[in-house]
Amino acid sequence: MVLLVVHRSARGTRFALSSLMLLTVSAGCAGAQPAGRSAPPPPERTSSPGRLGSAAIDLATHSGTWPTTERTLMSAEVRLVRACMEEKGFRYPAPDPPARAAPEDEKAAVELADRSRTGYGISQPPSQAPGPGSAPVDRYYRTLPAARQRAFDQALDGPPDKKVTVSGTDWGEVRVATEGCDAESRSRLTGSPALWARITYVPERYDNELGRRVTSAPAYVRAMAEWRSCMADRGLPYRTPEQAQDALRKERQTADSTDAFRRREIAVAVTDGACALRAHLPAVSLRVQRELVSTLSHDEQRTLAELAAQREAALRRARTVL
Repeated sequence: MVLLVVHRSARGTRFALSSLMLLTVSAGCAGAQPAGRSAPPPPERTSSPGRLGSAAIDLATHSGTWPTTERTLMSAEVRLVRACMEEKGFRYPAPDPPARAAPEDEKAAVELADRSRTGYGISQPPSQAPGPGSAPVDRYYRTLPAARQRAFDQALDGPPDKKVTVSGTDWGEVRVATEGCDAESRSRLTGSPALWARITYVPERYDNELGRRVTSAPAYVRAMAEWRSCMADRGLPYRTPEQAQDALRKERQTADSTDAFRRREIAVAVTDGACALRAHLPAVSLRVQRELVSTLSHDEQRTLAELAAQREAALRRARTVL
């Protein structure tokens, strides 16, 4: 079993649908959706498989209301940490988190504009990738002398031995700080750092599990067939977006020209993304995943419902902070 020590991070920027993750790093049929095509299938955000309410379904799929409410929780946490660190004599210049793209927004999921600039990111020079330590908190931290850095760490994360173990995540057991400003802020919102970790990481496991099931659903299989037909019509006979990327990675190893490879990578990525939009792969994937929440076991659904209720209580507390 993996033992993971959880430190503060800017998690949550992803869509956890594993099937959608293939799309967001894939890409185009020329530009726009053809005229006369049907509208994308609705995400059915108000449906309630089994006994679960919409908040629980949103939490299990990181869709619906989740992006907005997650930003609320993270903004409140940042502000609480900032105030706590100032009381301990430190600045904590972390900005409020940016707005998240809704998974229901197909164009945002596919990101054609980004694909047209960097393709899949395979040929992107390392110098163009975000460097470590570029966040405002990291820059401030580097200005502190070594002794103050150690004090900052303890103020934020507490003593190294003051941690609690939480299970039920995709990584096995995680270790979460019980002292320090992070822990105090999470306790203010959820009641305890352990509960904060459960609300954050246990639904993420369900999200990933459901995402893996999406690819065998009949509706998704039909959408992928349309995607393959679109790609083949443009001379790209790949079976999946992942296969396209794997093939390009191999091509890069023997490519004679970096510029030529980069142009090909962008062309494939843009075609991939445009074909995904044509087949409505993001919308179909999300709709199927939300429907699949009802296939979780009874115990998983009960846990999910409990965590959703506890998260709703945390949201009410978060709104008093903002």
